[in-house]
Amino acid sequence: MTTEREEPDRLRPTLRGLSASLLAALRSRPLSEVALVFLPLPTLLVAVSVFPGAETWRLSLAAESVFESRWTLWTAFASSFVHTTPDHLLDNVVNYWLLLAVAYPLSVVAGWRRRLLYVTLAYLAIVPLVSASATIVALGGLTDAPTAGFSDVNSALLGYLVVVWFAALAAETERTDGLGSDSVSRSKPVGVDARWSIVVVFASLAAAYVVPSGVSYFPPLPAIGALFAVAAAVAAGGLYAAAGRPRVGGIGLTPARELLYVTGASVIAAGVIGSLVVVPFGSNVFAHLVGYVVGFTVPFVYVIADS
Repeated sequence: MTTEREEPDRLRPTLRGLSASLLAALRSRPLSEVALVFLPLPTLLVAVSVFPGAETWRLSLAAESVFESRWTLWTAFASSFVHTTPDHLLDNVVNYWLLLAVAYPLSVVAGWRRRLLYVTLAYLAIVPLVSASATIVALGGLTDAPTAGFSDVNSALLGYLVVVWFAALAAETERTDGLGSDSVSRSKPVGVDARWSIVVVFASLAAAYVVPSGVSYFPPLPAIGALFAVAAAVAAGGLYAAAGRPRVGGIGLTPARELLYVTGASVIAAGVIGSLVVVPFGSNVFAHLVGYVVGFTVPFVYVIADS
């Protein structure tokens, strides 16, 4: 028998409940799949860090283009897997695990397990070269210092997390709509269109260009920030007219599932602030920015195709 005081405690979302739910979800997946998601890339990063001579794979910003020579092209790609210090390596590995700890279960909810694999392979192939090119264009005339680190790929995973957060919520609402057969369910529909993720990305880019970043080479550019703010408003208006506002009140998620979405939103907010808005000195904001945009664009193509 449950008392009135015990009942709210049982229904309240808790970190313990989230952890139990995540563990149960992981146990429900094949161990090989979980290992494939969380282990190969960190293992590769650690292996590169102890490989003799890997420190020479850092990209020199004295290059005029990533295609200047074969060596420059190689370092443009390989520098994303090289780290300058053990702390730098640890920071990127922890951030990778943190992003995947929420992106993977959301991918399972959205039915995007295979897509997560595809987009990760695309990021590994595309993001290093694109971020290296952007860095040379932006900073090549200012310094010839070498650059390295996996944060550009982590930023791409952050962009993926924005999209899959909405895609998972859209999958939840589709299942709810399928269950609603009475007049009450039809009169109060629920629904989230995954295309709303573009509004979040435009708004975060507006903040990145308006708020001082903490590094002199990426000063506030209010005009560009205003353009992204206008783009966010236009996208929101168009989606409101085409799909209506997001309606999540009747989904009926379990407390643990609610906390998963809250945690995902928190990781997105912290990732955007830490990689684009307020960044430590020495961080390559341009690599973060390019990684984030590419990371959003690739899965958003899936969303458009699904729509």
